Amino acid sequence: MQANIKKLKFGFVNSVLRFLDPEDIIAATGFAEKAKELLKNDLGVDIVESAPQVFDRPMSNTAWKLFKTEDVDAVVLFNGTFNTGEGSAEIIRNLEVPYLLWGIEEFAIERHNFTGSLVGALPQASMFANFGQKFSFVYGSDVKSPAVNRKVRAFVNAVRAISHMKQATIGIIGWRADGFEFSGFDELAIKKKFGATMTKVSMHDFISLSKNIDEKDVDEDMKIQQKIFDISKENLEEARGLSKVYLATKKIVEERNLQSYVPDCWPLRDEERTCICPANGRMLADGIMASCEGDVDGSLTLMMEYAMTFSTPWYGDLLNYLKEKEALIFWHCGNGPYNMASSKPRIDRVFSSIAEISSSKAGIATIARLNSIRGQFTIHAGVGEVIDNEQYLKGSNLTIKMKNGNMKFIESMIYNGIPHHNGVVYGDIIDEIKEFGNLMNIPVIIP
Repeated sequence: MQANIKKLKFGFVNSVLRFLDPEDIIAATGFAEKAKELLKNDLGVDIVESAPQVFDRPMSNTAWKLFKTEDVDAVVLFNGTFNTGEGSAEIIRNLEVPYLLWGIEEFAIERHNFTGSLVGALPQASMFANFGQKFSFVYGSDVKSPAVNRKVRAFVNAVRAISHMKQATIGIIGWRADGFEFSGFDELAIKKKFGATMTKVSMHDFISLSKNIDEKDVDEDMKIQQKIFDISKENLEEARGLSKVYLATKKIVEERNLQSYVPDCWPLRDEERTCICPANGRMLADGIMASCEGDVDGSLTLMMEYAMTFSTPWYGDLLNYLKEKEALIFWHCGNGPYNMASSKPRIDRVFSSIAEISSSKAGIATIARLNSIRGQFTIHAGVGEVIDNEQYLKGSNLTIKMKNGNMKFIESMIYNGIPHHNGVVYGDIIDEIKEFGNLMNIPVIIP
């Protein structure tokens, strides 16, 4: 079971000026072809275009109408040469999608006639400002250069996150944990900003479903649990409850086509003596994003990270500053994805029920939170190195040295109103987060 992240589809426009030297137009089109090859072959994007070159307003109208019919996720405005603005204006004003504005060096075309790619890109940027549209910009003809390649890759990954969240359905199981007011959410504000849809599952129905899972199905899932977890004999019977909760969650995810879900985990743990945390970790490893304690912003964060990386993120609390190691501890009750663990996780007592006990593997990771305060979103993010596999507390543990300073990161969270829940994903995706923030008009805070 994997969340359905659809393949991206980009509209592509190679804008040129008709009366320039034909050889220069052919050369400019060659650079456009290399840009399309990067998008298609290296980044897995399908390309939609109406013509190899777009010269004028009628051709631009044909292009945007095709893009609208094809429901493209973004548009690349490639400035092969200088071009007058009326064509670009038609596209920009008729399609509200992320745009990548691309200019190439004047002397990339060796004949050194005037071609004016950058001269064409600058008025386009002015049009975006006048139309109130966000865009990204890349400059360069060599798609293999690190700067160009990284910029285009970050744009594609950011658009994938935007597209994924736009079509996502988030399941709310129960309600927020009592006292977790920061987990409250404005459903219509989220719908307007990201496009995600909420669906409600009552905790009563969820508990009833988990209790009525067929014992034969539990037997089969216990075989899987014992492969991914170290479960002692004395915990085997109680671990059947973990299978029931996982199978109930899986059933709801499949029936409602969820890309993410947000459970109120406390009633299960405190009243039913069964923890949903290991199910959350398994779902994360399966590609279904799971926050907890009713935190919808946490769910949005995990979807953003997963779509950008295709890697499993994790959802934890900022717990402690380790001065002797110059590191931070992130922890949660036992929801760590087993595929992020440094060794086989074990199932043991955590609070009033059994849950996963593990530590995360070493590597570079990004810590982020997409956070809402009075309906206004920000993204707080930083990069660090996961340094050891010590299990400081029962539950899921991750120890990380933040690149720009650990206390600086804590103070930035404190003063910017960032709650303790954060999404952790392996890899440095700061460029992607900046692109996402730019295209979505969301301020990005990087301490």
